[in-house]
Amino acid sequence: MIKKRGNQMQINWCEKTLGIIRLMRVQQYYKNLIILVGIFFAGELFNFSLYPRIFFGFLILCLTSSIIYILNDIRDKEADTFHPEKKKSRPLASGILSVKFAWILVILLILFIGYIAILFADVFSLMLGLMLANGLLYNYFLKDIAFADIISLSTIYIWRALAGCVLIDVTISPWLTIAVFLTALFLATGKRIADLSLMGKKSANNHKKTYNEYSADLLDKFLIIIATSLFVVYTLYCVLGPTESDSILDLKNNLLIYSTPIALFLIFRFIYIIKFKPEIARKAHKLIHDKEMLIAGIFFGLLILSIFYLNLDGVNFLKF
Repeated sequence: MIKKRGNQMQINWCEKTLGIIRLMRVQQYYKNLIILVGIFFAGELFNFSLYPRIFFGFLILCLTSSIIYILNDIRDKEADTFHPEKKKSRPLASGILSVKFAWILVILLILFIGYIAILFADVFSLMLGLMLANGLLYNYFLKDIAFADIISLSTIYIWRALAGCVLIDVTISPWLTIAVFLTALFLATGKRIADLSLMGKKSANNHKKTYNEYSADLLDKFLIIIATSLFVVYTLYCVLGPTESDSILDLKNNLLIYSTPIALFLIFRFIYIIKFKPEIARKAHKLIHDKEMLIAGIFFGLLILSIFYLNLDGVNFLKF
């Protein structure tokens, strides 16, 4: 009897631990890797002395994200209880963790983040504040407003990227900042189209209130606008980026423009995935399961890496 009770306690402890991990959305922490934009495009990727600050900033961004996620779960607990997927996956809706515990965790995280903000008292603290304020606005005001929801979610990525820049005191092109925002908006719009495709209008409405105002046809139009804007902005970055005073690229031999065909393919491929593989489009991290997307993404990354960090000044492709 004692052994059985001990095993039950161990199971409950494991469930609660996993519940805390799910509540904090640890599986979503990869989104904060956008903090690396600054160190990469400033040409400091191999300056390893900067990595402790970047790693520290990454952890702080992750904990700030967790505050937003937990508050979202507290707000949506009742609705999640009636959702077929969320009532099992969300620890508050499933009853694994209590709302009281969630509030205690939020308060502890806010106190810790607040201490870090006071300790730094610089622009990084401002980025944390903007990120948290953005998340609160989304959770309590903008989440149920069509179009404002995806715009506010995408704006959070700007604060994440800029946080990485101010941490190591570098700047990136404004064109690149806009490209980060448009990429997030592109993915968020695609997710909603995929949701409508997989769940249908009625079920999607139960998933999010804004789906009552969305339609596949309307979102398709917005997706094309966003995709076009993203490609134009990235092309402008490729052309105008090297002319900026803090650019590390060679203006006379601008190889970055040769990455635009691959960028265009990645945009086209994601649109294809939305239409024919919506189960992948719903979750950004599942894009690596698409072979063509994976190969193109790796090739794009290697090309950008070589342009920024290999000495290709002697090869003037523009003469060909």
